[in-house]
Amino acid sequence: MKRTTILALVTGALAVAPAAFCQSTDTGSTTLDITVGPEASLTVGTGTTTLSASDTKFGDRTGTTNFTYKIRTTQSGGTGSITVKVTAFAANGPAVSDLSYTCTVAASGTGCSSSTVASTSAGTNVASFGQDAHSSDAGDSGSVSWTLLDKTAVKTGNYTSTATFTISAS
Repeated sequence: MKRTTILALVTGALAVAPAAFCQSTDTGSTTLDITVGPEASLTVGTGTTTLSASDTKFGDRTGTTNFTYKIRTTQSGGTGSITVKVTAFAANGPAVSDLSYTCTVAASGTGCSSSTVASTSAGTNVASFGQDAHSSDAGDSGSVSWTLLDKTAVKTGNYTSTATFTISAS
């Protein structure tokens, strides 16, 4: 019995010993580093802007294109812009030189200050942003209100032009 008790004590000690010597706790850390640069995005919410007259007797044709943008410009010296460039209407259709627009944007930017004639050769200003400009996290809204002079020389028919908006930030 003495031998059985000693054997039981030795077996128990051997079973507990590895657990006592194997406990270990390690920790580690990392430094999180991020560089936040200027960024911009734009979504045009109006798929087709129909230009229509309030009457059908040679009144100016008008319509509105809505968009949402997000922007962040550099704190010192940063700038940004939204521009629009249009394609020409088909032959015998309206002239792009008869198409103009005004624009509005949220407080994060400054909309065009007066009526602007659209261009097929270069993007024309819709909005400008200064240094350290920030839109809301959900995005800010803006719009372009188009006016097309209805001239008698335009042949009857359906005419289209594509307005391409571009946003940039630095």
